[in-house]
Amino acid sequence: MAWWRNGKKRDIEQTGGVSPEWITEEAFDERNETRARQPEAIPEQATTFEELISYEREQIAFPGVDDEPEDDAASQWQLIKQDLEEIDPDFMDDLRQIAADSCHEVKPLSGERIIEALQALGIRYLVDDRGSLVALWERHVMQLRTEGPDEDILVLRCRAYQTVPAEFHMRAYQAVNEWNRTRRFLKAYVGEPTESGALPVFGELQVPVRPGISPALLEEFIDCATAVSGAYVEWLEGEVL
Repeated sequence: MAWWRNGKKRDIEQTGGVSPEWITEEAFDERNETRARQPEAIPEQATTFEELISYEREQIAFPGVDDEPEDDAASQWQLIKQDLEEIDPDFMDDLRQIAADSCHEVKPLSGERIIEALQALGIRYLVDDRGSLVALWERHVMQLRTEGPDEDILVLRCRAYQTVPAEFHMRAYQAVNEWNRTRRFLKAYVGEPTESGALPVFGELQVPVRPGISPALLEEFIDCATAVSGAYVEWLEGEVL
């Protein structure tokens, strides 16, 4: 088990080895529990990463997630699987082998591949008008995108919904410095003041992948960033927010 899946309150300094699993039901449920609950909805007029911060979480809705009842979809899949196995008894075993082989195939990074990874991890998302992917949680929002001249840098950037009052700016700088000094993942920093003078707080993970990246490793980076960002924002609430 990867160390960042050991619970919501993690001592990030005490790490063990990372042992990625290729999607199983147990790993899928465990990842969702570690990342914490996402809201059920997205704003109807979602435009940019920055504007999403101001929406009430209760009003956020995700399109398309409730199009088909889960029980009906599962029943249909079981029937389809039975039909396929009657035609070819080895079909499902061959399909699992193809999935296992392809999970380590290195391919160039792209927005489409990030979407595939989010879907495999069960993370709901939306696309803003700049083409960035955005996932929302109860305390923070995360932006996922490619950057760089060749779009070969994976960028995972989170921002807490709460901001720091201007009079507590030194406390905010001390808090992010403490995180960066004692924690292994996510670069923490204080952003530029908003119009009200309050300070936003960010966490960021950037990975250059010019040679390409396998699906398994891409999922592992996203899984790590989403899990640690939740722990980061929870930690901030006890320190400065």
